[in-house]
Amino acid sequence: MASLCLCVLASEAAQGQNTSVVHGHVYHAGHLTPCTSAAVQAWPCGKTVFADEQGHFTVACSNSIDSLSVISHGHEAVVIAVNGRAHVDVELQELNVALSSVEVVSLSADVEPEGIRAQQTGDVLTTLESVAGLRGLDLGAGLIQPVFRGLVGARVSVLEDGVPMAGGRWGADHGVLVDAALYDAVEAVPGGGHVWLGPEAMGGALRLSSIGMLEADGKRTQSGVRYRAGDNAARFHVLHRSRKGRIQWQAGWSLNRHGNLNVAQSSFEYIGRQLELATSRLPNTSGRGMHGVVGLCVAGDNGDLSTIECRWGSVSQGLFPGIIGVPDQSDLERDDQVYQWELPLQNAMRMQLQGKWRHQGRMQRTVRWSLSQNNRNEFAPPHAHGFGPEPEGDLSLSLAEFHVFGEGKWESQRGGFGIQFEGLKGRTSGWEFLLPNHIRQRGSLIVDRLEGRSRIGLRLDVVHNAHEGHTEPLYASDGSEIGEDVRTEALSRWFAGGAVNWYHPLAFSPHLRGSWTLALHSRAPSSYALAANGIHHGTFRFEQGNPLLKPEQTAEVRWQLMKLNKAPSGGFSWDLRGFAALHNGFIHLTPLASFAPIAHAGQVYAFQAKDAFRTGLEAGWTWSGNKVSVQNSLALLGQWALETGLGLPFTSPADMRSSVGRRWGRHGNFALQYRWIAEARLTARNESVTPSASLWGMQLGWKPSGCAIEFEVHNLMNAAWLDHVSAYRALGLVAQGRWASLRFTLDVRGGDVQETPKMKQQQQF
Repeated sequence: MASLCLCVLASEAAQGQNTSVVHGHVYHAGHLTPCTSAAVQAWPCGKTVFADEQGHFTVACSNSIDSLSVISHGHEAVVIAVNGRAHVDVELQELNVALSSVEVVSLSADVEPEGIRAQQTGDVLTTLESVAGLRGLDLGAGLIQPVFRGLVGARVSVLEDGVPMAGGRWGADHGVLVDAALYDAVEAVPGGGHVWLGPEAMGGALRLSSIGMLEADGKRTQSGVRYRAGDNAARFHVLHRSRKGRIQWQAGWSLNRHGNLNVAQSSFEYIGRQLELATSRLPNTSGRGMHGVVGLCVAGDNGDLSTIECRWGSVSQGLFPGIIGVPDQSDLERDDQVYQWELPLQNAMRMQLQGKWRHQGRMQRTVRWSLSQNNRNEFAPPHAHGFGPEPEGDLSLSLAEFHVFGEGKWESQRGGFGIQFEGLKGRTSGWEFLLPNHIRQRGSLIVDRLEGRSRIGLRLDVVHNAHEGHTEPLYASDGSEIGEDVRTEALSRWFAGGAVNWYHPLAFSPHLRGSWTLALHSRAPSSYALAANGIHHGTFRFEQGNPLLKPEQTAEVRWQLMKLNKAPSGGFSWDLRGFAALHNGFIHLTPLASFAPIAHAGQVYAFQAKDAFRTGLEAGWTWSGNKVSVQNSLALLGQWALETGLGLPFTSPADMRSSVGRRWGRHGNFALQYRWIAEARLTARNESVTPSASLWGMQLGWKPSGCAIEFEVHNLMNAAWLDHVSAYRALGLVAQGRWASLRFTLDVRGGDVQETPKMKQQQQF
């Protein structure tokens, strides 16, 4: 998270030569309430004191004090030059404005030490694309599929207030239904082995924080509207919460709609055929989505809290001709209705009810539970995959999943332990068979402890996977039935796994910090890898599972080194993050030299386990002055199967981003952006070369108190560039062309939640 520190130097401070004693207050920025338990360290003597319940501190040294370092959990660290003063007041900004690493100063299962918290943009994809090494698949209105350091699908968890979200985890072309505008915060946690994130987070996790309670009685309404020219996308959201005494209720709703995607090309080549687009748009790619939330929070004594929340989401959108079947030239000429779609199309729905109970005693006890239902239906013009009659209906694939999760944990300042249970029951149907009916159950025991400055975690997992057998009639070329085609046999297997994580922070000086992490973890194969046997739309291939797969095991080392600004008003800072991971039995799809007896896209891809090595480096630096700021970031990634030496799918090419910004007035800002993407020789679905690309963009914003207006243009030159994680890459179609968006957000507070004037707040102390 880029540093944003705001220091307030209080009036009536005593001036003098003897500054061996300094006192003052530490406030939360914005509402100016006391920031209790903030650590204040005096330099050069190094003595540390903590702010009391009123935010007041007094620190004394035997020699003069030249500066103070102020650190509080969940806030940006601040270094203050004393300059001969005896009284210094400090405002600490919460970690919700930019992107940076969060340093944990006490143990909490709800905070990961390597997490990267993001500002609330209301768009998870935009947030991911702004962080080096992280990507997001654009799957439509409210469908999220993160790509962390080349890992995707079931290897990257999406968690909602600690609860793993089911639905849409079948490969790279599906996503979970979520709208970040209806959450309090978004945190990306790259890297595996984090014990509280579950075994599916081998590549990391995207954490969404549920709506928290207001700090005082009153009301708060957050709303926003956005329109994006290019694909005619429009979205609106509103989130309201109201608190009186110990009870708060909240409700939110969002609606988004987008038209057919525009691309910077008028033709493309697929399977040796040259196809023409009637306009520079991809017909039948429009869609709409709706998301909602209602909830109730009840606060108790001493930090006790009970919450219950219901969320739902619905997405409907068309699928580009060729995602299912082979595109026909006539399909590409129906482009007169930007918002209209027909077959092929998909509908996805999600319903979730979850709750949390937290009690503060000698140890903090927390219980979480969740029940959810996810349904995904895909429809396409009926066609046979091989010999035999065509299907009678247009339901090509249906996935229905019922998911239950429970967690209990006990935490103290130095340690914690907990148990987790997760169960998933999936039902499938449709003539484009991909998976059989399946069940997955998981139980975990977790222990987490602080040893000195190190954080050591252990998780033990027991996973049970089972699925039914499935057969279909086998036809001859004349259409006669000659036997049975065994697509998959029944299976019931138990897997043992777990993770060990050792995180150690480093502090070379107040401005130079770092950390290293050693993680050993094991992950059971997914039901998808064990049982898939059919066409997977969007991948243009026949996929086969492997019921003999064993858990994949990984040893991973991660490190980070960062330099903080010496002055809170700006300066030079940089951040380096690197990792290396050795995988024993890395499970991935591998093309075989065989073809399935189907009408189209018949090459067989099978799930195989091969040893692999992955490594990467992410670097960023920022310089900020009084008016101008410069930011640069670079991401490098390498992934190879050791047996063959070939690169793994989703190996992102080198990616460099630069931005030059200037502030104007008190509330305005302007930024010119540049992104360079290197050539890629291995893409998500084939091994064709993806040429390098240069993309320009710009942002213009005005952010007075309580509202913001932002104008952004992406791909100013309308460059035709092939995105290696795009669902349309296998068709030779380039990524989204130029677009321009206008966004307005409003944050209205009422009652005691309103910001207290600074002088009035100071008089209370």
